[in-house]
Amino acid sequence: MAWSITNFSGEEIVTLAVEIEKQGRKFYEIAAAKVTDPEVKSIFEFLAGEESRHINDFESLGAKLSRGFTPNESYIGEYGDYIKALINNHIFNHDNIEKLLPNISVAREALAVAFRFEKDSIMIFQELYNVVDDSGKEIIAKLIEQEKQHIRKLATDVIPYN
Repeated sequence: MAWSITNFSGEEIVTLAVEIEKQGRKFYEIAAAKVTDPEVKSIFEFLAGEESRHINDFESLGAKLSRGFTPNESYIGEYGDYIKALINNHIFNHDNIEKLLPNISVAREALAVAFRFEKDSIMIFQELYNVVDDSGKEIIAKLIEQEKQHIRKLATDVIPYN
């Protein structure tokens, strides 16, 4: 089942964010089991735990989100089209983790997929930041910063594999 967002409701935003994080956790857990490099395995295990924390954070955010969002648009549906394009192009949309994993045979490939996951997630979360109230902005800003830390961690550890 592919992800989607249509009404920009708080419930819909939280559901999407939780699904993104669940897919990330699933990828990191499976990748940690597949890679043989102990350092990369450790990184993936750490990141799987981080994604679990993010799931909890987004679920607690759900109660604080407004029920709807009216975007500033040049034409009706412009913002929705943009968000849908981001979602449709996220590396883990469409339940494709199982399709990606058989192609991962070395740590370098797994790290590249992980890097794209974090980058794609940040782009979506930055847009979610625009549709929440101030308390939601604070939570999402922290989550975005954590995702950026994940990219820094992955980038640092990718260097030996390039």
